[in-house]
Amino acid sequence: MNKKKFLAMLLASVMTLAVLAGCSSSPAATPADNNTPADAEDGAYKIALIQQHQTNAFQIAVTEAAEAKAAELGVELKILSADQDAATQISQIEQCVSEGYQAILFEPVDPDGLRDAAKNAADAGVVVINIISACTDWEDAGISAVSYGNNVKAGETEMQQVADLLGGKGNIAILTGPSADAGGLQRMEGYENILANYPDIVQVVSPADCAWDTAQAQSTVESWLSAYDLDAIICENDGMAVGAGNAAGANSGIIISGVDGTPDGFEAIKDGRITGTVSQNGGAMAANGIEAAVTLLSGGTLETNVLVTDNTWIDASNVADYE
Repeated sequence: MNKKKFLAMLLASVMTLAVLAGCSSSPAATPADNNTPADAEDGAYKIALIQQHQTNAFQIAVTEAAEAKAAELGVELKILSADQDAATQISQIEQCVSEGYQAILFEPVDPDGLRDAAKNAADAGVVVINIISACTDWEDAGISAVSYGNNVKAGETEMQQVADLLGGKGNIAILTGPSADAGGLQRMEGYENILANYPDIVQVVSPADCAWDTAQAQSTVESWLSAYDLDAIICENDGMAVGAGNAAGANSGIIISGVDGTPDGFEAIKDGRITGTVSQNGGAMAANGIEAAVTLLSGGTLETNVLVTDNTWIDASNVADYE
């Protein structure tokens, strides 16, 4: 056999083996082989959640519930904090639209000031949902749904509990959230609805804006206690109630109430610093909002575009059931 014929035969053998090897090997794995939809990751819905802030237990519960629901539904979730600044929140909404987020959930820092930003996002084809509180005339702004508690009812529940504990008379003081906050204004409306029935319950000092902050509330109440004889301190959130309780001390004899049903509120109830709280389940507000967004993005419809969580009064008698 000459050298050329030998090389030709050798080359043919190598090619044959290569073909056989290719036929016997398994094809590359595909998403279908792994029972994973091709769009489960790259094509997952992109949803942004823009919170007013992330500085208290209520907002942390909102964050955690949103993350859990997003993981359950297989969506990509981006969480931002506006740090209670309306201009920052407007910029964040615009940023999320430009980045291609298909749904934006946000708690408006300013219910009037955020309306145009919400409408612009909705006009761009983004599903917009308010959580915890709503923009003014939210439906006219193109907002698809709201997911919140009934803040007027929460205020009524809280103040009625205090009125009952006072026996219908006494000196009270009120701590509020930021003056422009829609939720806080609605809770105050609820307070006033109940107080109208109790002329012997007297506000001995003007309501103080403590911006939902525990330290500010504690400082304010310390000043009040040196100047006024108070029977009750009504607070628009648990963080401020905890601050009031810190100032008054455990088992002070002063009725101290809050709203939100947060872990720090529960702890303060157990050790006697505060009397009770109205739970609105902020985590459920976020989870319900994300679920609604996914339904709409999937082409579905909502039974209602107003998603309301329940109010529950929690005190020493039942706090163990909610921890």
